Amino acid sequence: MATIIAEYYTDELVEWNRLIDFNNQEMDEFEDKLAEVIQRNTIPNIAAKVEEHQDKLNIVAKKFYRLQEQIQQQEAALKTDSALVDDTLINPETETHQNELRRNMQRTEKEYIDTKYACYNFLSGTLKK
Repeated sequence: MATIIAEYYTDELVEWNRLIDFNNQEMDEFEDKLAEVIQRNTIPNIAAKVEEHQDKLNIVAKKFYRLQEQIQQQEAALKTDSALVDDTLINPETETHQNELRRNMQRTEKEYIDTKYACYNFLSGTLKK
């Protein structure tokens, strides 16, 4: 039984899950740093600016969560009794779903990178004051 495609897809899904877990850790760290800025409360009207960044992080976090749910579904579709399915059993729907996941992962990762650098920029400017 050839499982080359199923193995490739599964490896890709595992890597995406690892990346999402890493990004979630980073977002938690940003949340902590943003909370620090509010606790300092030395800059007038800073809460609204902090909240804007927190909202962006929450939006990306929700997208990553939905992606993880879809990844779990795809992993289940690629296995039967904990073993990878034969490549001949991978139907066009499974391929389409994998490609959609890949596009959504790329899109969400790009959105996260933009959000992350906006947070870095905001924090570096705010924390030095």
